[in-house]
Amino acid sequence: MTLSIICIYAGGILTLFMGIFHTKFYRLFKWERAFGKISMPNARIIYTVHLALLLLFFLFAALSLFYAGELSRSTGLAFGLNLGYALFWIWRLIWQIYYFRDLKGGLHYLLSVFFLLLALFYLIPVVLTVRN
Repeated sequence: MTLSIICIYAGGILTLFMGIFHTKFYRLFKWERAFGKISMPNARIIYTVHLALLLLFFLFAALSLFYAGELSRSTGLAFGLNLGYALFWIWRLIWQIYYFRDLKGGLHYLLSVFFLLLALFYLIPVVLTVRN
């Protein structure tokens, strides 16, 4: 098994965990109460964007787990998907470090590590393809 395919499988598993974590947001962050304090359109927009992100996480987890071989070769469309997903996680890591640095406890650091790993798992096949 090559490093690239291991990275794609690991990325798929972490993306699945990220999707599962996001299913807990409504209760974890007490959105029912929080959404009651903002306008209905804003609450619906936030919730809709969150659900769309959740669906994308599950979709990309499934793609990574079921098409790991193709993604690991990182050619053609797979190259673009891997690069795009890696850039998404790099952006999310930067956002985590800058925007969420005030989070209490270890969650900030745990999420930062998670995002770094996800970025690396999808970037490594890209880099290995470009090097060859």
